[in-house]
Amino acid sequence: MTASGFWLRLQRERGLLALFDLGRRKSFGLRAAKLYAFGVFAGYTIAISLARGSDRGTVIHAFIHAALVSLSWAVGTLAALGTAQALAERPERDALSALSLQRGFPKSALLRARTGAAAILVARLLSVPALLLVLVGVARGSTLRWAVSVAPAVIVYAGVLGLALALLAHFAAELSPRHPRALLCLLVLGPLLISLAYPAVPSLPGLFSGLLSRLLAAGARLS
Repeated sequence: MTASGFWLRLQRERGLLALFDLGRRKSFGLRAAKLYAFGVFAGYTIAISLARGSDRGTVIHAFIHAALVSLSWAVGTLAALGTAQALAERPERDALSALSLQRGFPKSALLRARTGAAAILVARLLSVPALLLVLVGVARGSTLRWAVSVAPAVIVYAGVLGLALALLAHFAAELSPRHPRALLCLLVLGPLLISLAYPAVPSLPGLFSGLLSRLLAAGARLS
């Protein structure tokens, strides 16, 4: 494949990704996730605005952490469940997929675009409210240096979690197209429940909780 051919193919797949990104925003699960994300942002904005005392900076940092936890496991779950159901639909029955097939896109390109669009949407739903809360924290007295150090950590965390949830949704849809959401819940909650009795067993919530704590702690140390 020539360089121009590769570039043209890349541009076509980017356009396909943008198409699925736009289409997924209209699903009920993602609308519910957006509504919850706005609620998290509004609630923690009020909490940060009411923070007082000499340790206000520490309190604001704790609120940012708590907001990201809420966004991760409520907004992320709603978006992932909606994504699993959407990915389980046969391409011929999905309007966007059917149109793309008619335009000559292979099914492998559709799969990459649908999964990639899901990862981007989840990452956006997590990162945008969290970054806005960081700005609220700066307005309430946190340092700009703290914000500049924490913002990349938020983006990295949201991107990695979005990709992980999208891949799990894809796996659930492929393995159980009739019950993708039930299987997704089992994949996430099963190891978590086992880890309560056997702490050595890793779980997705446990792994990402540790990642979030380390990223935010690193950002706070750099401030």
